[in-house]
Amino acid sequence: MTPTVAGPAPARKRDHGGGKVTDITAVADELLYCTFIQYFGCAMTLPLSSLPAGLWRASELAHCHRAGHTTGFAALDAELPGAGWPHGAVTELLSERPGIGEWRLLAPTLRDLTQAGQPVMVIAPPMLPYAPALAGWGIDLRWLSVVMRPVSPARQAPRARGTRGLKAEDRDMLWCAEQALKSACCGAVLTWLPAATPEQIRRLQVAAGGGETLTWVVRGPAAVATASAAPLRLGLAVGPGSRLGVQFHKRRGPPRLEPLWLTLPAPYAHVSQPVTGAADDARPGPVGPGPAPSSTPSTVPLVSVSGVSHGLLDRPASALSGARDRLSAHTG
Repeated sequence: MTPTVAGPAPARKRDHGGGKVTDITAVADELLYCTFIQYFGCAMTLPLSSLPAGLWRASELAHCHRAGHTTGFAALDAELPGAGWPHGAVTELLSERPGIGEWRLLAPTLRDLTQAGQPVMVIAPPMLPYAPALAGWGIDLRWLSVVMRPVSPARQAPRARGTRGLKAEDRDMLWCAEQALKSACCGAVLTWLPAATPEQIRRLQVAAGGGETLTWVVRGPAAVATASAAPLRLGLAVGPGSRLGVQFHKRRGPPRLEPLWLTLPAPYAHVSQPVTGAADDARPGPVGPGPAPSSTPSTVPLVSVSGVSHGLLDRPASALSGARDRLSAHTG
């Protein structure tokens, strides 16, 4: 007779003083549950929805108690736990080089968020985003803010490095990302941290954990050799034409060795009607121009690390002041 597993018991909590409450049975229940299944070889009779958040079948994608935000690519959604970008968790995008399609990959999500009136913070992009291209995708620039790295004169001495060799400007960008996540006033945070250490990625994961913000950290491909607290790590590789390869380095589910190839809209091309024809893995819509580096000031609001704002748009005063008040209250 095959034994039946009754799932983990409800966790009991104990107050250790100072308001700190710990689940004293959660970890023990999960370990006992896994050990029972491993050594007795019993059939799994529980539905995935009843399993703890930290448990999933190795042959299936992890069950998420909240669905992710759709990526705009049906094939990519089918490969992600929660069928989309995870809320309250860091997603690492390991890109071969800047500008191979990371903006076009995220454009459908950024469009959804900004059109819904949710602020999006873009931190330390390697090139100034091309505002007309973003607007062509339907991204509402009133809800998009960009924090650029400070540009020092060539003759100025380099800034001192922090602990573990991290440059001061990198620590500034990390601080900006942390505050944006902790303030809980952003729908998404997109940041470039090529020199981030595992400790800093863990800090971002802790700041994002339990919240609703979508978080992406763009790094180089060499980062795959280092440990990461991010539950989702995707490698991005350029392909022929407008194809982008997505390699699943880490996800809560079965391994996928071969990359998933997505067809992106052609950069800088204006298309007035949806593209038709044979579909590859997925094709988002609507299609618009891709971002390109620009040497002239754009209409995207720029915020320097000194706190000075440049080129602010006619963002609704109530929304802007409310976001600033929440951020000031948190950092103060």
